[in-house]
Amino acid sequence: VTQVMMQLIRLLTYYAPVAFFAIFAGLVADYGPKIAGAYGRAMAVYYPLCFVYLFTAFPLMARLGGGRGGVGIMLRHIARPALTSLGTCSSVATIPANLEAAEDTGISRDVAEMVIPLGATMHMDGSCFSCVLKIAFLFGVFGIPFEGAGLIVKILLVAVFSSVAMSGIPGGGYIGEYIICTLFFPAQMAIAYPIAVTIGNLVDPPATMINAAGDYVVTFLVARFTEGKDWLERAQREKAAH
Repeated sequence: VTQVMMQLIRLLTYYAPVAFFAIFAGLVADYGPKIAGAYGRAMAVYYPLCFVYLFTAFPLMARLGGGRGGVGIMLRHIARPALTSLGTCSSVATIPANLEAAEDTGISRDVAEMVIPLGATMHMDGSCFSCVLKIAFLFGVFGIPFEGAGLIVKILLVAVFSSVAMSGIPGGGYIGEYIICTLFFPAQMAIAYPIAVTIGNLVDPPATMINAAGDYVVTFLVARFTEGKDWLERAQREKAAH
């Protein structure tokens, strides 16, 4: 059964790019080239947001968890998990790179082996960003007012819960996109779902990078609570002694 499932996944992986570009070509043919420009504007917002978050929130978390030297050490080791997740679009596939980065940093195996696998399915801040982007984009496409405290709360709840559902499986965001269209655009499902899928494929790499690389950074905070304030200095001294 495992071999059959792996073969099925392999076939889906081969043909998924064909399906994606076919959907995009159909949307452009039906709604004109303006939709391509709209996608471009959405990406122009989302991609810089991800890198701003990467270089502001992550150093802050490293500073809180690792003290004064935490930021520099984090920046030296985060490239490995960040590039791995950017290339694979999978938080689960990034687990080995995160564990290696945590080991090189001096984070204990107990902390790393608990936090990083859990983070691969629970720590999805990049997916939350992309979920809000998809909903806002579709509201604009259909000319629906994007306002009201109740709507904002609903969107935030959907972003959190759907991002947890989108675990480390490449392309697992299709589940979240179906949830979005079911809740917010049931009458426009036939149009809304392909548009959401297209956006999902475009934003998946940086979203996964934020998700997975953030798992490594969270270990700094957990180590601070479990091993004390000066854990990083002690770890670096022990590493230098060896």
